[in-house]
Order: sequence, then structure tokens, then C-alpha cells
Amino acid sequence: MNIIKEYYKVLGLAETATKGEIKKAYKKLARKYHPDLNPGNKAAEANFKEVAEAYEVLSDLEKRAAYDSGSFDEKNNPFTQNQHDYYYQSQNASDPRYQDIFENIFGSRGRGRSSKTKGEDHLFKLEVEFPDSILGAQREITIPQGKKISVSIPPGLKSGQKLRFKGLGGSGFNGGENGDMLIQITVRPSDKFIRNGNDLELEWPILFSKSILGGTIRVPCLDGEVDLSVPPEVSSGARLRVKGKGVRVKDHPGDLFVKLKILIPKNLPTELKDAVKKWDEEQRVNV
Repeated sequence: MNIIKEYYKVLGLAETATKGEIKKAYKKLARKYHPDLNPGNKAAEANFKEVAEAYEVLSDLEKRAAYDSGSFDEKNNPFTQNQHDYYYQSQNASDPRYQDIFENIFGSRGRGRSSKTKGEDHLFKLEVEFPDSILGAQREITIPQGKKISVSIPPGLKSGQKLRFKGLGGSGFNGGENGDMLIQITVRPSDKFIRNGNDLELEWPILFSKSILGGTIRVPCLDGEVDLSVPPEVSSGARLRVKGKGVRVKDHPGDLFVKLKILIPKNLPTELKDAVKKWDEEQRVNV
């Protein structure tokens, strides 16, 4: 028979979706549309039934294979036999066919309409500047509910790490606590500094004369500039340390390592070239 229901489309998935992706999509949509969380909302109830039906088929290897091949018979699908309300019937809630689906929504404790259920966690993303991730910062953001909250970015935060705000997620059901809001951080890369653990690295140019004679140079830090002493006769690629100018964590603050890059200016005076040439010839004789 022809398949009328577009189960992959219902779950928002491609036909190549893995079992894990199917389960994840189902769990998200089932929470969103569950009648207990949308009392009196007929549209949500209809969506929930479609989502549950799609999951029932696609989560079963045999049913999915039959569905993909076009030989699946909807008449044998329990969801099309007026059993959509099994969540409200204790005898069906214990049915092993539905137990996994039910627990995916509310967990092992949620097998009754009177059970307390924690609200869904909400995930948002926040992009921060590189200096803020190293030094720490305070930011005020507006979450989708329209509420403004103050976000404290601790020093040393890395891309992918999350900040948790308890109780700012989805509303709980039947007296259950609210879910949490998670803010996932993305750090914009710096065009000067590279992070290595709690240390920072910076490549900085110096004139060849400074590399020979030594002296003091001024280099940038994330919170300003600092004077750095260059020893005489230093080679290109040498790394000099500025203590405490890395990640500002309390227990083990990092350092800034400055990698020297020696520059040779153009149009050197003739007398300087002659002096270098004479020195070079002397070195060859000595070698």
C-alpha cells in the first residue's frame, strides 16, 4: 500500500537519520507537544500523536525497514488503532511497547498524570570576545522570554563550555521544578594571541640591532602593554616570559610567552653593510 504519513518529515529528520538522532528528535518534540504540558491545546495533541506514531515506527528496526521499502502496513501500527491516549491509562503505561517512549519524556518517575516533572532545559549560545574569555567579564543579555539577565563570564572559559542558570528553563509540570537555562560559549579567536592551557603566546617583531645589543621593548597584553627586557645576542624564535599575563585563574594564573621575530630593515647604510661583511669574513677565517 502507499505510505501516506511522512514520518521522517514529522520528526524533522533525513531518511539517513541514526537511531540516536531519531530518539533525540522524538524526545524533544514529545516534550513540546505532550497534552499534559499543553492542556486543552488540540493542535499540540494532534502533533503529539503524529510524533509518537512516527517514533513507534522509525525506532523499530523491522517496522522502519518495511516503511523504507514501502511495504509497511499502517493497520498493524498500534498508534492507528485509537491507542494514542495510552499515556493516560495505567495499563498501557506499563506496556513494554510504550515504556521506553514514556520514560524518554518524563523519566522513570513520570508514569502518572499526577507525577511532578521537571521542566525542559533550554540551550542558548553566546559569542564572547577573546579578552573576555581570558580576563573574565560581565554581560547583560536578553533571553527569548524577554527577561534580561546578568551573565558572569569567569576567567579561562573555553569555546563549548556552558554556564547553567537554574530555574530559567521550561516550566515544570504538576509542581515540578523549572528546567535550567544553559548558555554555551563560543570564543572569537584573537588575531594576536594564541591560548595554550592557561598561558598565552604572542609573536612580536624586533629589529636585528635589538637582538644583537639587547634592550627593552614594549609588547601588548590583553589589559594594556608591558615593558619586556630582551637579552643581547638573542635568536629569532626565542621565547620570553611575562609572568602572570596569561589566563587570570585564581589558583594557577598563566603567563604570556613572547616569541621574538627578528626583522631586517631595507636600505641599510653602506657602512653597516661593510661592517657586517667584514665581520662575516672574519668568522669564516676563524672557522
